[in-house]
Amino acid sequence: MDNQIDKFIKDQLSVWPLAAENYRNLKKTEIKHLEVGGLTVTVQYNPCRRISSEAALDKESISRRPCFLCPENRPKEQTNIEFEGRKGRKYRVTLNPYPIFPSHLVISSFDHTPQSIWHRYQDLLDFVHENNEYVGFYNGPESGASAPDHMHFQACPQGLMPLQNRVDELFVSANAPSLEYLANVKEAKLFHLNEYAHGVFVLSGATAKSVAKLFYRLLDCAPIPEGSSEPRLNLVAWCHEGEYRSVVIFREKHRPHNYFSSAEDHLAMSPGCADMAGVYVAPEKEDFDKLDSALLSQVVDEVSASEETQKEIIWRLTRTQSRLEVGIMSGQKIEFEIISDGAGRQEVEYLDGKISYNGALYDELVFEAQTEATMFAESSFILYGVTIGVDFHWERKVTQKFAGTLKFIVDGDKVTAVNIVGVEDYLLSVISSEMKASAGLEFLKAHAVISRSWVMAQVDHRRGQSLRQAQGPAPVAEPAISVAEPVKATNE
Repeated sequence: MDNQIDKFIKDQLSVWPLAAENYRNLKKTEIKHLEVGGLTVTVQYNPCRRISSEAALDKESISRRPCFLCPENRPKEQTNIEFEGRKGRKYRVTLNPYPIFPSHLVISSFDHTPQSIWHRYQDLLDFVHENNEYVGFYNGPESGASAPDHMHFQACPQGLMPLQNRVDELFVSANAPSLEYLANVKEAKLFHLNEYAHGVFVLSGATAKSVAKLFYRLLDCAPIPEGSSEPRLNLVAWCHEGEYRSVVIFREKHRPHNYFSSAEDHLAMSPGCADMAGVYVAPEKEDFDKLDSALLSQVVDEVSASEETQKEIIWRLTRTQSRLEVGIMSGQKIEFEIISDGAGRQEVEYLDGKISYNGALYDELVFEAQTEATMFAESSFILYGVTIGVDFHWERKVTQKFAGTLKFIVDGDKVTAVNIVGVEDYLLSVISSEMKASAGLEFLKAHAVISRSWVMAQVDHRRGQSLRQAQGPAPVAEPAISVAEPVKATNE
């Protein structure tokens, strides 16, 4: 598709005067190089970017303006080529008329749907795999996206972002102390980049599936601001000699205090992904002239994730916990949904001593969680028609979300849904589901102690049973310990 993109860009510049002028001016733009956290970054004086840097991003302003990514609101000269992501998701590839890079693309969803990386990361990986001369990048809705109401990525040629170049350099080194290994999913690896800025993480792997699982595991460990759908972040992705690579930059805020200042320290800078990847845009000449390494370092430090947030993410990624197998419900049929795969509501059914699913029969069916048994896993699947409050006056069926792995087994003449989950995540769900957050703190503490004592007693009991059944004195190794019998469902 690279040749198609090159031809597309040339065609657009030949018929679109505004874009042609801005790309000509980009060749003459004034630049300088500064040091930030050991990384040599570029600062460019780029007045055409005022439209993005100074855009009003509050909900009211966004709701009032026409979406410039929707075809009906585009300039008549602007056309597009198409790209198809996973599960039939379609994107329009357009030329950005206000460029930061000599080839600057916008890849926007066909649907006018809010900016969100959930379920979309592999689409970005597919784009850079098909167009391996390009780097794809993503601005979170609160981290630089000038159209947070319309899902989109951007792309530029490889080699123009200092952070991408630095990561490639580090992977060449046999022993790069700046890359701290944290976790893996199969062959994919996750590192913390302990230079440049706080909250920068690097992923690499041979398959998009494994890298994506690791990416969402990382996101599960990052804080999500109240009222938001995802952590504040910027994302860069590319392919290097067949390997997928990504940099995730977590953010504390979008704009530094300088943006809102009316004093001498004012800067009309709104750092997005291109900036955080090492190409900082100053739309005003005065700002360009005053920027030095110290001032830019202060801006980067302010908008990047705090050191405390970075430590919290790493702690959540690396702290493991014992796993439990918890029976949830049984029935002739069970309806469920795997949140990450986008397939929607599905069904398993008991049939002749097997589990029937999508026209095939299974003895056991397992849907692995994207987040492993680390702390504070996000919900990974949904079960419909779960009976709660059994034998109480408030007994009823509900739809429930669960963290961890979903396993279906045959239990007599029924299918049983089993949740394989970390013990800490299990306790979090138990306490939050049984007690109101408004309950007294000491009361909640007491409930936590009781719940933990009960579950650990069940663990010890089950381990004791396994040891008594084992041949000889050697302990029995189990991947997870069952602590509860399946709850009988009434959805037969």
